[in-house]
Amino acid sequence: MIDMNELETAWKGLEQRLVQQDLRLQALQRQGLLQGIRSRLRWLTLGQVPQIVIGVLVVLWAGGYWTAHWGETHLVVYGMAIHLYGIGLLGFAVAQVVQLARIDYQAPVIEVQRRLHSLARLRIRAERTLLLAGFLAWVPMVLVALRAVGMDLWQVRPGVVAWNLAASVVLMALVGWLSLRFRAGFERDALGRRLRQAAEELDAFESGRD
Repeated sequence: MIDMNELETAWKGLEQRLVQQDLRLQALQRQGLLQGIRSRLRWLTLGQVPQIVIGVLVVLWAGGYWTAHWGETHLVVYGMAIHLYGIGLLGFAVAQVVQLARIDYQAPVIEVQRRLHSLARLRIRAERTLLLAGFLAWVPMVLVALRAVGMDLWQVRPGVVAWNLAASVVLMALVGWLSLRFRAGFERDALGRRLRQAAEELDAFESGRD
């Protein structure tokens, strides 16, 4: 004759073992997932190094340029504009490296997910800002290059400078509108393959646990 109490106890023990096995499986899956994401994002961190180097060089050179030409208003403006662009390049790259370094891969998945979403917002903002600023920054860069070979365009043809600035503003506004009009495509490209895949994998993992 079957003892119902023993059967119930055995069933509860089986349930507990199944729950423990499921938890261990989830922990292993989580560990493998986060290790893969950590490896992928390490390349994303390294990808910011060239931008940091370029940003530092631009900031140092432009800072020296406008201070060396203090008193020549148009040259100071050229140098300051390029200086600001260099600060943008450097600042956004450093901010991303800091965000990546602050991700704790031992934290709950939802916390890692939150960090990645914050990083994604920063990257999108950085890509849009630098893209639009680039339409203005190229003008002083060209003017500085021309002056270096002996042609101070502002002194001889100020109208040409004004028209180029106006055209740059129009292009900047157009590209800004397009980046908003086709937001999904722009943001997908801005995130890059590695960050996009990492975010998608975390989202899928969290959805599978629901």
